[in-house]
Amino acid sequence: MAESSRPYVRHLTPIVLTPGPELPPDEHPVWAKLIAGHATHEFSYPAAGMLVFNLNLQWRRDPSKLPLLIKQVRAFFQKYQHLLGGDVQKLFS
Repeated sequence: MAESSRPYVRHLTPIVLTPGPELPPDEHPVWAKLIAGHATHEFSYPAAGMLVFNLNLQWRRDPSKLPLLIKQVRAFFQKYQHLLGGDVQKLFS
């Protein structure tokens, strides 16, 4: 078989990330409800659901860690807000 002399050219389409909605502050009651399991939601990004589940387990072992757990979940939402924008709107509206 003869090899083709034409090089393979790969065309990439750039991904434009649009900022999601502004996240509520740490003091918003939905953050605590989410971690405590009082607000249920099926996330569009499975890693978010796994994180919330893990934080819920940590909260059950030591409820005094709630402020730290809220900071962790909010930081995750901040980092991945381009993926979780729809979830933020549903949870906080």
